[in-house]
Amino acid sequence: RIDDPDSSQKFAEYIAKQKKGIIRKEKIRHPIQAIVGGGGSNNGSVRTKESSPMKNYKAQVNHKKSNQKMPDLRPEAQQKKRVGQKILGKIPLLKKTVKRSHAFETLNDAALSFTRGLQMGVFRNNNHALDKKRKAALLNWLDLLSISLPPELGLHELIDTLKINMDLIAQSPNELKVMIDKHPIPDGQYSKSCNKGIGQTGFFCGFWKLLHVASVGFAEQQGGLMLRELHPNIRVFSPKEAGSVLREYMGMFFNCDKCSKRFIAQYDECKFQSCNRLTDETVDAPAESWAEFPLWLWEVHNDVSRSKAEREADFHEKYNRKAVAKKWERLMGAVYPHLDQCLSCWTADGTWDVDAVYNHLEKEYWTFGVEVDSKFENLLDHRDASVDGVSHGLSAYLGLGIVVLLTYFLKKYKIRASGRHKKDDENLFPRASGDGRIKYRDS
Repeated sequence: RIDDPDSSQKFAEYIAKQKKGIIRKEKIRHPIQAIVGGGGSNNGSVRTKESSPMKNYKAQVNHKKSNQKMPDLRPEAQQKKRVGQKILGKIPLLKKTVKRSHAFETLNDAALSFTRGLQMGVFRNNNHALDKKRKAALLNWLDLLSISLPPELGLHELIDTLKINMDLIAQSPNELKVMIDKHPIPDGQYSKSCNKGIGQTGFFCGFWKLLHVASVGFAEQQGGLMLRELHPNIRVFSPKEAGSVLREYMGMFFNCDKCSKRFIAQYDECKFQSCNRLTDETVDAPAESWAEFPLWLWEVHNDVSRSKAEREADFHEKYNRKAVAKKWERLMGAVYPHLDQCLSCWTADGTWDVDAVYNHLEKEYWTFGVEVDSKFENLLDHRDASVDGVSHGLSAYLGLGIVVLLTYFLKKYKIRASGRHKKDDENLFPRASGDGRIKYRDS
C-alpha cells in the first residue's frame, strides 16, 4: 500500500487502466468464452482450507489428464535424448519442438541453484573443515528442504546422501563436490527466464525459485505434519523455525555478502511483521498460519525486486532517459505476480489480495497448473470422513465395553459379599424328576 494519497490515487488509476486493458485483450483472444462465460478461476481461500495427509497429491496419485503434465526431474523419469533431438535443439527455428515446459524449467533452475549454492557457499570463506555450528546449520537446511520440496524435483536422494555423509562432506569441498556429482541435474543450463541468454548466469533467479517452491511446499505439508502418516519420525518445523533456518543459511552459506546482510537485517528487525506472522506452533497451529511463511518470503522477494527497479529508474532519470524511466511501469514490472500473470491478485485500490496471491504461488510452484481429478478428490474426502468415523466408533465401542465389564465385576462382587452364590451353586446342575426325565431351570 502506498502512504502518499496523491501517489496512491495515481497508482489506483494505473491499476484500473491496466485491468481494463487486460480484460479487453482476453475478450479479443477468447471471444466465445467472453460471450458465453465460464472458465472463471477459483476464488476460494487456500489459506483456510482443511488439510489431510491423504491430500498430499505429490507422487501419490495420477493427475487429471490434460495437455500439461507434472514435471519430473527424478533420474528414473528421464529419457535419454536421441542424436536427432540434440541436433534439433540447436537449430533456432526448431527449438520449440524440443522445448522444456515452464514447470520443468522452474524445477530445473531451482535444483541447479540448490547444488551450486552448496558448492559456492558451504566452504566460501576457506577450505577448512566445517565446525560444529556450521555443520548443524547445514543439516537444518537439508532437513527443511527434505520436508518441503516435491519429490518431482529429484533432490531427495541427494539430500539424504548428504545428511548420511555429513561428517565426510564437512571435511573439504572436494568431498562435497563428489557427492553432488553423483546426482546430476537433468539439464545443466539455466532457462532463458533466468540467464536471459547469457552463459552460466541465473543463480540468483534459480535460488528465488528454490525458495518459493520450498516455502509453498512447507505450507502445503504443514511443516512436515502431513508426512507423519508415512514417516512417523520425520522432523517437523514451525513457521518460525523455518525462518530461523533460512536466516542461518543466508548468514553462513549464501555467496553474496551484501544480500546476506540485507536479508539478516530485515529478518532481525521483523520486517514485513515476520515476528508476528511466523509462529512457533506446529500441531496446534491454525491452517492459515502455515501460509504466512511463503507469503512473507514473497514480500521479501518483491522488496528486493522493487529496490532494484527504483535504483535503475533513478539512474535513467539522472541521465534524462525519461522514456525508459516510466516509474509506475518499471515498478509494476518488478513486483510479482504482474497484472498479466494474476489479475485477481490486485484489488481495485491497488493493494494485494493475499488469498489470490497464495493461490497463484501454489499453482506456479507446487501444482504447476495440473489439476487433480475432482472424482479422486471426492474419494479422498469420503475416505477421510470414513477414517474419522471409524476412529470415533472404535472409541465409543471401547468405552461401552469397559462400562459393561465394570458393571459385571461389580455385580459379581456384591453377590459374593451377600452369600447368594452358595444358594445358586446348588442349582447349577439339573435334577432328575419323578419320571426320570431331566428338567432344566429354564425349561
